[in-house]
Amino acid sequence: MKEIRRALSWISLPKKKIMLLHCILSYPTKNKDANLGMINDLQLNFPKIKIGYSDHTEPGNMNVTNLAFNLGCVLVEKHFTFNKKLKGNDHYHSADKNDLINLRNSLSENKLILGSMKKKVIEAEKKSRIYARRSIVANDFIRKNKKILKKDLTFKRPGTGIEPFHLEKVVGKISKKDIKKDALLKFKDLI
Repeated sequence: MKEIRRALSWISLPKKKIMLLHCILSYPTKNKDANLGMINDLQLNFPKIKIGYSDHTEPGNMNVTNLAFNLGCVLVEKHFTFNKKLKGNDHYHSADKNDLINLRNSLSENKLILGSMKKKVIEAEKKSRIYARRSIVANDFIRKNKKILKKDLTFKRPGTGIEPFHLEKVVGKISKKDIKKDALLKFKDLI
């Protein structure tokens, strides 16, 4: 961290024009040495700077790069070669055209799977939510003009009736009509 802070002190650019890349200087980096948890440390220590990942793991395994992406890296740097059999220190662990195509497809799928970064109801679950949730129903037969007690009620599917969090609004009301066991209660049937 001292070295990173020192290097940043020498750069006279706005923070938005700087990117820090987590990198393990080991060729190829073993998965157990990737230490992607350090990305989180960079994000915490430099919240105004974008964080990326310089990946030296073998290109056939997309798990490491995908995890870096999932941790919030906005850029991935990977060594590239046209021929992994060429002599030299970098070719044997570099990505080739097919590796990059696979990486792009994998990251696109990851982005799709990650979806929204805000917790909300999505379109695919709207219909299911109605029928999977519970409503207040009669636990037993409730006769007309009876004061409704908590013991007279239970919660069952579907969620098309009065929602359970309205229980206190129902308890103490009087039924305007006979209500069969397991029938959904409705406010219009209560006084």
